Amino acid sequence: MIENVYGYPPVNNEEYEKAQIKLAEKRALRGRCISSGLLCLISLFAFSILALILSSIMLTGYANTPMLENDKFSLIPDMLLNSLVSLIGFGVVSVLFCKITKTDFSEILPSESISFKKLAGVVVIGFTVCMCANYIAQLFNIDLSIFGLETIYNDMKTGSTSFIEHIVYIVSVSIVPAVTEEFVYRGCIMGRLRKFGDGFALFTSALLFGIMHGNFTQAPFAFVVGLAVGWSVIYTNSIFPAMLIHGFNNLFSVIADILYENFELNGIETFYVDFAYMAICAVLFAFAFVAVYKFSKKDKSFLKLKAYEGELSFRERLQTFFTSATIIIFLAIQLLECIITLKVIE
Repeated sequence: MIENVYGYPPVNNEEYEKAQIKLAEKRALRGRCISSGLLCLISLFAFSILALILSSIMLTGYANTPMLENDKFSLIPDMLLNSLVSLIGFGVVSVLFCKITKTDFSEILPSESISFKKLAGVVVIGFTVCMCANYIAQLFNIDLSIFGLETIYNDMKTGSTSFIEHIVYIVSVSIVPAVTEEFVYRGCIMGRLRKFGDGFALFTSALLFGIMHGNFTQAPFAFVVGLAVGWSVIYTNSIFPAMLIHGFNNLFSVIADILYENFELNGIETFYVDFAYMAICAVLFAFAFVAVYKFSKKDKSFLKLKAYEGELSFRERLQTFFTSATIIIFLAIQLLECIITLKVIE
């Protein structure tokens, strides 16, 4: 027992040590939460400022580039701009963040070898969850409509018609974001928070990823996607499946957009696209069901998340996360953006 000089009852040594350990863990967690929120804020501002600056430069030089006046190439500058902004705003900023915080890349970018069969199964399961997330997002927006609200959301109708534009569109919307955004949210954020429990890291990184999109159409969808790709990293101990799932999800949307737009442009009935979409979904669900059954039967760690072995409860960890200054600021900014994109249904 430790005697208290202020006249209070003696303190039990074991309780005192436990309290000190708990305090140290809380400080360590808060530090990582603050740095994670700071990374989100810096990426957000870098993305916005770069988009503004590069757009201005592009508009200035656009009229002096004869090749880009051709309808077959006119959309390429915007797509390349999106790729460049994503690479710098997310990719470069994240690398600098890791250097400044002295984060070991092996901690945030796991790359354990995976068999092709396991990789294929994980990607199919993750991609199927992403497809389900579309319906969850639709239900969320139906709920908004009950209150007379809808989201002002640009559905990215590209109008691309040439083969080159299609390729650049796929690269800029499918490949680049899949790499850069996973580096930030499943790598730098989830990877650094896994020390405090897989479940905690999975939930918080998915939440930040969802709200990052800044509107109530994409946010619930992205949150579920964040859970799916985060699980794939935890289960395989590799970030590669997350990038594949993210990329395939975006690619599927891009191809659907291209088909819809070009079918409508050429006066072809879009029923065929709808039918193909539903058929692909049905096949995916079937394969995902089989994959889940086989994984759960052979691997006990299939849906198991590593528990936190420290003194902080899950509630205390969440409380620390939501009371961290940079997390509060980032969530407030993005929630405000989500609210701004709402309008009353006329």
